[in-house]
Amino acid sequence: MSNTRIGFGYDMHKLQNGNSILLAGVEIASKYTTEAHSDGDIVLHSLSDAIYGSIAEGDIGIHFPSNSKNKNINSKNILNHAYSLLRERNYKINNIDITIVIESPRLQPQIIRMRESLSNFLDISINQISIKSSTSQKIGLIGQNKAVSCYSTILISNG
Repeated sequence: MSNTRIGFGYDMHKLQNGNSILLAGVEIASKYTTEAHSDGDIVLHSLSDAIYGSIAEGDIGIHFPSNSKNKNINSKNILNHAYSLLRERNYKINNIDITIVIESPRLQPQIIRMRESLSNFLDISINQISIKSSTSQKIGLIGQNKAVSCYSTILISNG
């Protein structure tokens, strides 16, 4: 019998003036960049938290607290840790669904590159990964280009 689990992750970072934003391991030209303790890749943070949640292993803050050791950490290291725990428990990823909420830049031209990046990193089919982008219709912090957020859901199973 298969043991199927769902995980949910969320992340939000302030935006500041910059040249690019890092999303799903892809550097995207932008007038903004994230303000963060790490490299600020909200997609990898959100997805890592979804993985941790799906296997009941807490969240990023438990595994990578905000301290000097983790300052400027590459978010791929965080995702690698979460994914390693998932594999150690003999789970596999069925599918991932991600929504990035950002006013600018428009992400549609970069969606395939982001999906390919995650597919390569997690060694799963690109068809198992959905990434969507949305705006907040110029409302709130995101609408004023002061923040970016990401929601991730993952379905895993074993057996």
